[in-house]
Parts: sequence; structure tokens; C-alpha cells
Amino acid sequence: MQPSRRATRIAHLKTRRQQIAASAKDADRRIGAQLRQLQTHEAKAERKRETRRKIIIGAIVRAAQTSQTDISLDWLDEQIRALTRPDDRALFGLDGEPCADPAGADKAEATARPAPITARQKQLLAELVEEHPQFARELGVDPDAPGLEQLGKAKAASLIGAILDRANAQARLDER
Repeated sequence: MQPSRRATRIAHLKTRRQQIAASAKDADRRIGAQLRQLQTHEAKAERKRETRRKIIIGAIVRAAQTSQTDISLDWLDEQIRALTRPDDRALFGLDGEPCADPAGADKAEATARPAPITARQKQLLAELVEEHPQFARELGVDPDAPGLEQLGKAKAASLIGAILDRANAQARLDER
């Protein structure tokens, strides 16, 4: 007995469906392999970038040790902002060229208005300047002059960190 046209058509569609499913599975495997390859490549590139960041920071810290410079996070941030190679600057999320000012701030930051000092920073800075006037003078702050509130938030944070660093170093020396 010969199958009907409908039965033949049904058999043909079932076969075609299996072919398409197999083709989709194959395409899915190929795309998955490509995705894994790209993810592996990106992970390898990120490891290289992280290693380069560590090398740069290590070189900065090593140079500070040989010149016996006090290291603080603000100081390290200034050194990173002063990097000149565009690819190294990009590793730390910095654009363009470093600014020529001594703090090493980016040009965009140099033109931006500094954020105002917070009440907590003002209080802490006043206490530190009163307690350690010699360190304040070394850092260019006149302990007798009013106007600490005129400092920007970043400058105040930098001064607080620097005074604390120097006070801690002095305390360690005094303990010996």
C-alpha cells in the first residue's frame, strides 16, 4: 500500500525538523565555543593589565623607598595621575595627558571647582593643625591663619592624611 501525500509530507517535515534541530545544536556549539574563546581571551588580557598595574605601583613604591619618601594613598594617587604613557594612564582609568601642576591632577580636575570641605574634615583638620602645627607649616598651612574652610575637600583630605602620616611616623620614632 502506497502512503498518501499527506503521510509523505508529514514524514518529510519530521525529517526536516530533525535536520534543523541538529543544525541548531551545531550552531549553538559553535557559538558557545566562540564565546568561551572570547571570554578566555578577555580574562587573559585583564590579567596582563592587572600585572602591568602592579608593576607600575611597585615601581612607584620602590622609588619612594629608595628616596625615603613617606608613602600615603594621596601621594600614590598623585604619582599615578602623573603617569605619562597613555596606555599606562588608561590602565588606571585616566584620560589624556597629565597636567603640569605639581599635584599631578588631571586637566579636567584642575579646571573643575573643588568640592567644599565637609564639617567633619574641617573639625579634624583644625584639631590636627592645633596638635601638630609644625607638620601643618611643613605642608604649607599656616596654623594661625583663618580660612581652613576655604580648602577644597580633596586638599583637606590630602592634608589630613599627610599630617596623620607624619604624626604616626613621629610617634614611632618617639617610641624607640
